[in-house]
Amino acid sequence: MRISVALIVALTVLPGCGSVPPQTASHEFLDEQTGTTLSVVAKPLVFARERTDVAAHARDYATLVAIEVDNSGKYRAYLLLYRWSTVDPRMSPAPDPHAGELRILAEGRVIDLMPLDLMPVSLSQRRELHVPDHGDVIAHAYPVDASTLRFIASSRELSVQMPQEPLETPFKMWGDGRLALSKFVEGAAAP
Repeated sequence: MRISVALIVALTVLPGCGSVPPQTASHEFLDEQTGTTLSVVAKPLVFARERTDVAAHARDYATLVAIEVDNSGKYRAYLLLYRWSTVDPRMSPAPDPHAGELRILAEGRVIDLMPLDLMPVSLSQRRELHVPDHGDVIAHAYPVDASTLRFIASSRELSVQMPQEPLETPFKMWGDGRLALSKFVEGAAAP
């Protein structure tokens, strides 16, 4: 009798253990320092450009992360840019951390974004914001609207450029987070 009760309990619990939760549009957390709630896209967009001019298998990267900040019911959307590289800095110096113009090329359209002068405290580099696990990361924040994020998410052809950098070669898609971005925009409250 005891074995059959244990078996019934095990059979009812096991299906829940094997199920995979659906991919969420974002994850939320409270920034205790500012009192704001941040919604972060589940998977960032990662772009890369080959740097075979300086070393084999070396790349420059640009990671874009969509964020929505809820400050007592006032919503703002941002794109965070993390610019980093596997190139030895002796071979190619890092970009100027104060120059952060971002050009997104999507479906033949050019979207030029200028960074905020100061990074908002709630958007400082932290693990929850998909900061690359690399020592020298330059970060910038760009205010955006939902229609721009929606357009980026639906674009089949997508690349980015850093106009302030001497190398004009665009960064091409390396890690595709467009589906996650699309789901993020669907759930966002910012207009």
